[in-house]
Amino acid sequence: MGWIYEFEQIPYPQNPDIKGAVMNLYKAFKADGNMEKDGIDLPYGEGVSIRIARAGGSNSRYGKLLGERLKPHRRQMDNGTLDDKVAERIMAEVYADAVLVGWQGVTDADGAPLEFSRDNCIRLLLDLPELFRDIQEQAGRVANFRKAELEADAKN
Repeated sequence: MGWIYEFEQIPYPQNPDIKGAVMNLYKAFKADGNMEKDGIDLPYGEGVSIRIARAGGSNSRYGKLLGERLKPHRRQMDNGTLDDKVAERIMAEVYADAVLVGWQGVTDADGAPLEFSRDNCIRLLLDLPELFRDIQEQAGRVANFRKAELEADAKN
């Protein structure tokens, strides 16, 4: 008797609460194309929100711009010699052009209102790398761009 035979004897665990339930992959993974392009609001505290489109999916502008901006640096990327600061700048520019859609209540370091513009987007993303990482994570998360997910979050 080998280990494979013994493994096959282990019953598959089942959850009695979902007996007979079937997962709908379309509900689980299909994003709303309009939301991916028009954006969703990310709240960052009282009166502060940043509206982002999806980095990918139906937001084809993101992939197109990223490819265009990285093309001149392809050899450096392949060799692992692209300077981190250059890569960060490229990503900030692509996000400013294709992902960040608008904002409310954003201020500069001194607390003065910061108008939404390409240059201010780039400055904010480069000045606040942790904010940039959060925006990148949220913009790449398909669940953020599904109506069912947002409706469920709104109820909570």
